Amino acid sequence: MAIEPVSGIILAGGQSRRMGRDKALIAFEGRPIIAHVIDTLRELSDDVLVVSNRSAAYESFGIRIVPDADPPGGPLGGISAGLAAAQHDLAIVVACDMPFLNTQLLHSLVERAVNVDAVVPLTGDQFEPLHAVYRRTCLAAINRHLAGGDRRVISFFDEVRVKAVPETDWQLIDPTGRSIANLNTPDDLLQLHQA
Repeated sequence: MAIEPVSGIILAGGQSRRMGRDKALIAFEGRPIIAHVIDTLRELSDDVLVVSNRSAAYESFGIRIVPDADPPGGPLGGISAGLAAAQHDLAIVVACDMPFLNTQLLHSLVERAVNVDAVVPLTGDQFEPLHAVYRRTCLAAINRHLAGGDRRVISFFDEVRVKAVPETDWQLIDPTGRSIANLNTPDDLLQLHQA
């Protein structure tokens, strides 16, 4: 278990328009991708939930399902709904289409969450906000931006204490970056099956 108790939040509220079908339910190694995500988070947390308005799609996984923001606010709205429902102050937030999550890397992010509100890896100079750790203290800033119509996932970062994790740091654990990769298109799916 992580040093500090941590919840696991899986964002599954997207429409999967580019993929053409629900990404979370695509089979990988004989099981839906979201099953791999759930298993990884359960190694780190006793409180794993999925944020989605399609509860029927996920109820068979034996996981707590939290309704997405109303009206939907994209991934930022999902983070808000997840943090509000999480049992712990600290939460790992990941997308539902990340089959190669790395428990060691996620644990490393949690360990860095001392005296900060968020721990977010960087790829180059770009944040990876859907493979990150957030505290409930982010909620007020997130909700202000949602209320103002700004749904960019990083919109609130200037208002909270963010610890950015440079690529050179997290690549010591995951040199290829596979754990941060997600699926958006049929081409991504093809590459996944060839990996």
